[in-house]
Amino acid sequence: MKPSKKRTLEKVFTNIMVVLLVLVHFGNTVANEFAGQINSFLGITTFKTVSDSDADDSTYARYYDSEFTSVADLKEAGFAKVREVEGEGAVLLKNDNETLPLKGKEVSLFGATAISPVYGGTGSGAVSSADAPTYPQVLADGGYTVVNEDLLKWYKDSEKGRDFDNGNINEASWKQIQKSDAADSFGKGETAIFVVGRVGGEANDLKSVDHDDGKNGDYLTLNKNERAILEGLNEYKEEGKISSIVVLINSANPVSAEFINDKDYGIDAALWIGSVGQTGLYAVADILSGAVNPSGSLPDTWWTDNLLDPAMANFASYTYDGAENYDFGAHGRVFNTYVVYQEGIYVGYRYTETRYEDLVMGTGNAGDFEYEDVVAYPFGYGLSYSTFEMSDMQVSKSGEGMETAYTVSVKVTNTGKTAGKKTVQIYGQKPYTDYDKENQIEKASVELVGYGKTAILEPGASETVTVEVPEYFLTSYDAYNTGVYILDEGTYYLTAADDSHAAVNNILAAKGKKVSDGMTADGNADLTYTMDYDFDSETYAKAYGTGNDVTSLFADVDINRYEGRGDNEVTYISRNDWEGTTMLWTPDDDGHNTNYVKLSMTDQIAADAVLDDSDLPENDGDWPVMGSTETAYQLINLQRDEEGNEIAYDDPIWESFLDQLTYGQLSELCAVGLRMTVSVPEIGKPETLDHNGPSGVTQKYSLGSNGYAVQTNDPNKEETGTCYPCNGIIAATFNDKLVEEVGNLIGEDAMWAGYAGFYGTGLNIHRTPYAGRVFEYYSEDGILTGLIAGVETKAIQSKGVYVYNKHFVLNDQEEQRQGIGTWCNEQALREIYLRAFELPIVNADAKCVMTAFNRVGATWSGASYNLQTAWLRGEAGMSGFGVTDMYDGSYMSKPHEVLAGNDIPDNYPGTSGTGGDKSTSDLGFEFAQYAPGASKENAPLARAMRESAHRILYTVVHSRGMDGISADTKIVHVTPWWSTTLTVAEYTLAVLSLLGVILLILDMAGISLKKKEKKEKKA
Repeated sequence: MKPSKKRTLEKVFTNIMVVLLVLVHFGNTVANEFAGQINSFLGITTFKTVSDSDADDSTYARYYDSEFTSVADLKEAGFAKVREVEGEGAVLLKNDNETLPLKGKEVSLFGATAISPVYGGTGSGAVSSADAPTYPQVLADGGYTVVNEDLLKWYKDSEKGRDFDNGNINEASWKQIQKSDAADSFGKGETAIFVVGRVGGEANDLKSVDHDDGKNGDYLTLNKNERAILEGLNEYKEEGKISSIVVLINSANPVSAEFINDKDYGIDAALWIGSVGQTGLYAVADILSGAVNPSGSLPDTWWTDNLLDPAMANFASYTYDGAENYDFGAHGRVFNTYVVYQEGIYVGYRYTETRYEDLVMGTGNAGDFEYEDVVAYPFGYGLSYSTFEMSDMQVSKSGEGMETAYTVSVKVTNTGKTAGKKTVQIYGQKPYTDYDKENQIEKASVELVGYGKTAILEPGASETVTVEVPEYFLTSYDAYNTGVYILDEGTYYLTAADDSHAAVNNILAAKGKKVSDGMTADGNADLTYTMDYDFDSETYAKAYGTGNDVTSLFADVDINRYEGRGDNEVTYISRNDWEGTTMLWTPDDDGHNTNYVKLSMTDQIAADAVLDDSDLPENDGDWPVMGSTETAYQLINLQRDEEGNEIAYDDPIWESFLDQLTYGQLSELCAVGLRMTVSVPEIGKPETLDHNGPSGVTQKYSLGSNGYAVQTNDPNKEETGTCYPCNGIIAATFNDKLVEEVGNLIGEDAMWAGYAGFYGTGLNIHRTPYAGRVFEYYSEDGILTGLIAGVETKAIQSKGVYVYNKHFVLNDQEEQRQGIGTWCNEQALREIYLRAFELPIVNADAKCVMTAFNRVGATWSGASYNLQTAWLRGEAGMSGFGVTDMYDGSYMSKPHEVLAGNDIPDNYPGTSGTGGDKSTSDLGFEFAQYAPGASKENAPLARAMRESAHRILYTVVHSRGMDGISADTKIVHVTPWWSTTLTVAEYTLAVLSLLGVILLILDMAGISLKKKEKKEKKA
């Protein structure tokens, strides 16, 4: 080869190697900066436990035992429970002429959702519905013949069925169906089943206007094609071609329900089934056949038209007037939007039933409110294939002070011909007094205060159901005067009822009212009980959860009490003047609402919205002890004492242990929380896997290295956890035992997948039907939400899995959830939205919360000390820690959140930093500038970091996150395979580049080995 050609090849080779070296080196550098995210995405742990002694390595430390021996057994149990929950939670809305259970065995299916069922919601809470059955499959399994299979095939061939990409209903028109080749496949005397489907999910609310495929742009109202099909089917029924029409509502979000009783559609029976989970459709077939008698009760009010809900007038993201005059940089939308909860406490049935009672009583300027034109089905409503009678209501009082409770017992008799279950709902009524009117306290006509449920009762059989009602549920929060929970002077009522409307009618009957007075139906006064109270502002001046003093903490969340409100003011709905205070949806020519609370940006709102160093406390020099070597405890030593007793949070040994932590370790613990808590090998703290819920475990069983599936090398470890029905269906069971069983199985799934923490369950409120994540939340009612969630949380945590109840708090919509200013009066905040979080803490020792994207007032929820510490720990008594929702550094701040009591971010450093020197190798670089001796040293922040570390470590050491850790193990770093690969590639390319350079130099210098050999031979 000529030297010039050889040299050219050497140059090309060298250049290629150098370029590749530069690229790999750059890639390696960037990859290491984002190592946490990469490891999380790949499911890689960078630490492992090894024996630190001669102990038997085969002995794997387990602190929580599973009830199952394999993934297959666990999945089988989960699938059976999904079916049971759906069967008990589905709500029978209508059943004219005993259409259900079905008499014949032939059915026809209609509707886009009939070929694409709604199994769950979308977003981070979505759970796999792989291998879930279809409607034709479950009907066939139930012994039914679907006569119009050809039409369902036509649906698919015509690309009908729910549009998953664009969220459209994508329903066929009746004319298209009639013109199709399958038009003669139905109308042979069978029952027609029409399936209505809607789906919601994270990041977007459902549209009440401007939806491409909804009636008048309203996604939750049947569109013209759906209505045309129902009209067509009704014509077929009138002609005798079909025997009856059954509607299945396959949606977690309640739809506008006026169509169900519209004579033009001829609907004989309707069943709400929510989103059904993996095997819930089998339960739907069970209900249709009569194998299961439905006993679910609605967890929400169902409106004839959802836009009649007064909360809809202020359900959106609005921009403060004058916001353009403030410079928020490139991220203005996370600073300049707001929403006002103008309805106050009057959410759902608290509005409809209270205005109805005032109309009957002739009080409150109730106007021309027509209950039956507004409410299709009340909260708690649900039919059965049987009938039941409640009688012999007995009430007894016990306890003193905050331990006072009422025990209500009711005899339930099955008066029908079919075995079934019956829910007993207990409601309370508080007196609405002059004191309330003077101090802006609102009282709902009825509020759910407890519930119970019978076992299956055979016809003629009876059971006495007993429900305990804490007196605390009868209190009201007095924000404007005493700042505590009060019992007003006057007469209180308890009543047992079928639903919220029956409860009001029972109380009205006890007050002497009848249908002739404007009632929709007569009530049963025998199912009421009265108690008279004197005014009491002392008993519940102490917190129900902790006994600490109750004080007004949320004046700055109520725009009327916010010190920097300027001219801003809101008139909340008051039952003292319904007509003068109720805001209702008022559309313009394009259908958009014009009737909402308008607020202006003020200097104070703008200042409170932006978190910067000026908000931090001054350095007082009172640094905690850090890096002590006086003790050498490992985290496992803080689990139990020598007698085997659990070491308490306030045991002095914790202080010695925390003294060992360096500032860098505190920083890492508080800066890293992307579906995990970080490992600290020096103290034996393992990295934990904390991941998404709440409808079930969203990840594969193989994800966590200390999970049962990995440790047993289960052959089915690549499967994912069970997908349960939406939380609304779970709440609709009103069955604590069943909810506990669901929680146990979710906890088991988490154990097998290696979870230590579970991002769930969802405790936000169904403030309106249009919230995107309705499927993750239970109800419009804070007490029902809190009671059900407490049972489920306790069961999950019994498996060693700490639960992050979310999203704390007021994250009741998805639109502009990042940074939206949420304004709400303190009474509503405490009695509805916070109560949902309070009860799981008080009743079930719920360990953790996930905080919300939104602001409470002007302050980001994660940076509100009054929310995260004064209320959450001081009043409710939570002992664990808080994680943010997905971290957004454009308006969130790690130092501010830790100072507030929000302990870790759902984030890994480098993605959304809030300042600090990123050149440091310390994972907690956002805290580096506040360290001792640093430019902004801040001892109060260090103390807060220490307390956050305390919460994290205490929670983890008492969880299954410690599985695999014992006194004979230590944690060592493991380099992930991708890092090793990149490093090897970098060194290899470096060697090859160097070799190329050497060869090129030798060649260019004219030194040739061959020439040298020739010279040597000639010599």
